[in-house]
Amino acid sequence: MTHIRTGRIFAACHPQDTARIRIVRYEEGDMRALVADAATGLRQRLILASSLHPTAVTGTGSRRKSGYAPEDAPAVTKPPAPLERGEAAAETTDWFTGMPGRRFRVALPPRLLLLNSNQRLHHHRRADITRVLRRAAWAASRAVPHLERAHIVGVLHPEDRQRRDPANWYPSFKACVDGLVDQGVLDDDDHTRVIGPDMRIGHVVTGSRLVLHLRELDTAETPAELRK
Repeated sequence: MTHIRTGRIFAACHPQDTARIRIVRYEEGDMRALVADAATGLRQRLILASSLHPTAVTGTGSRRKSGYAPEDAPAVTKPPAPLERGEAAAETTDWFTGMPGRRFRVALPPRLLLLNSNQRLHHHRRADITRVLRRAAWAASRAVPHLERAHIVGVLHPEDRQRRDPANWYPSFKACVDGLVDQGVLDDDDHTRVIGPDMRIGHVVTGSRLVLHLRELDTAETPAELRK
């Protein structure tokens, strides 16, 4: 299994499992590999080589629910599945119906690991995920002009139709808003410049994704106490 190499980091395939391991020792043909926690190097143990997959998706394009896959492996092995009927219309949802101001859409790539307030993560792992989300929002907002003030709606597009509380994903939305500041879309995300992010659930998207919808606020619309 040439994808199993000493020093390579693997991440758990299950979307709710945040475990990361590093290959400590493996020789081609071995049934097991010696691994350790990626962040600390501790808890060395042997695991079956068959649980170390080359990618996080199966040959049919379905996301794996067990085992581990290399962090540096492509997340997709074939073109994304076509949108389900009705998704195209849902993509044009106006979250600011009847409100004034220019609108902008910042869509992050699907299949990114997201932060949930219910997770218990090592602070290094949390920092890694935050950095990726922040960078992704920075890259996705390059076409958005500078805004003095904005109303932000953060939409979580889940990968299935299970019930969710979108507010639990606030850490992910916060990282994305920081990415807007890094890009220069906003000078800061304090209360004098930003309303939100208001969190909503959107339509189903393969792999799940976050989308930020921005509405420019003019001075007349912003409450006086926020303009101080």
